[in-house]
Amino acid sequence: MEMPGKARGKCVVFDIGKTHTKASVVGADGFIWAQRRTRTPHFNAPLYRAIDVDAIHAWFVTQLRDFGRAFFIDRIIPVTHGATCAFLDEEERLVQPVQDYESVVPAPFAEAYGRIRPLFSETQSPHLPQGLNLGCQIFWHAQRDPKTFARVRWILNYPQYWAWRLSGELSNEVTSMGCHTDLWSPAKGQFSTLAHDQHWTDRFPAMRPAWERQATLRSDIARAAELPPSTQVCVGLHDSNAALAGSLLSPQDRPQALLSTGTWFVAMAPGAPIAPLAPQRDCLANVDIFGTPVACSRFMGGRVYGHFNQGDRAINQAALRAVMEAKALAMPSFSDCGGPFPTLRGEIRGLGDAPPEYRAALGALYLASMSSTCLDLIHSEADLLIEGPLAQSPHLCGLLAALRPGAVLVNDTVSGVTLGAAALSFYGETSPPLVSRRPVKPLFRKALRAYHHLWRTVVDAELTA
Repeated sequence: MEMPGKARGKCVVFDIGKTHTKASVVGADGFIWAQRRTRTPHFNAPLYRAIDVDAIHAWFVTQLRDFGRAFFIDRIIPVTHGATCAFLDEEERLVQPVQDYESVVPAPFAEAYGRIRPLFSETQSPHLPQGLNLGCQIFWHAQRDPKTFARVRWILNYPQYWAWRLSGELSNEVTSMGCHTDLWSPAKGQFSTLAHDQHWTDRFPAMRPAWERQATLRSDIARAAELPPSTQVCVGLHDSNAALAGSLLSPQDRPQALLSTGTWFVAMAPGAPIAPLAPQRDCLANVDIFGTPVACSRFMGGRVYGHFNQGDRAINQAALRAVMEAKALAMPSFSDCGGPFPTLRGEIRGLGDAPPEYRAALGALYLASMSSTCLDLIHSEADLLIEGPLAQSPHLCGLLAALRPGAVLVNDTVSGVTLGAAALSFYGETSPPLVSRRPVKPLFRKALRAYHHLWRTVVDAELTA
């Protein structure tokens, strides 16, 4: 369907990830013209590890200036990880540093929060460790220092913090509210009983669509970045949902499942029933850009893979075959951030003093088994699209294709989040671009299924021990 209007300029996607922060120039046709990346900076605040938002802001303004000298930029859209918020006072000043969700909430507060958090049936949010339930972070700060918390006029989800910092306009948005916060009821499309009972709802700005251009760039930023003062800032959204948005908006036939890979591997099954889900296995319902609940399961795959390959991503078929024949196993979990086996602790068995390529091969086998488990947990037997950095690993994708009952496809880009966010920024102006997808040939189907069965048998025995 032809969309009204015509987009003239290009979009800058501002993607603040847990590990890296990116800025990308993307056209309405989905072509990425330029991209810059830096490590996401952190520092130790008095009570918790915090995100250095000032350093991120300074870096981004520099990228905007460089981009603006080469391209006509007319819009910016922020995307970020979830479980993060900013507190602003009445004068819209930051009340305290922005907390990193891996900071541990002190046990007395976490236990007290556990007694008041809503049921999974209401929020579709599992009870997660550290600060991964945003409600737990807010509760901690409200209880530990009521006087300081009384100064909090606005609670901004992290994408909307950046939209505000760039534009000066306040907003809230559904993918961020519905991202295991305990603060949202996906079925009702409204705040949860917890948010109401704690009197937090008035501290959140009004809800707006992720694609809405909420305001123009602040004048001081426009001057510093040498961009037109008419440059628009979109509301923005949660990063995994940006990847999903690319599929939801695509004019192509949509795969019925998506695996978004990055620091987190997130399996999503849009259109599938959200019940029954197993909250104790890190299954949940996120909320898509239109407010629809989406069954999800996840684990911290990208970071864990770095533990195996130690920076060397080279995997070869001989090493994969040798590891399977040796029945070497990587037992979950290698992260304290939830996942489908949160009660188990990671362990490598049967590898011995094998060369580094064997360790990398074991890591790929582990990611394939964990990813397939996540898809099983959300009852997905449908065709699967893999997006993100690990979509460029033919061996990993081939292993996963061997384990899944449906077809497996990959994007011809590592930038599913970037392209989804950019397409959303042009929503209503142009038809979304076609996304290049390739079918994946299964690798070692018979041998891998036997290996995966062994892995599951040993893991299940550990769970019941």
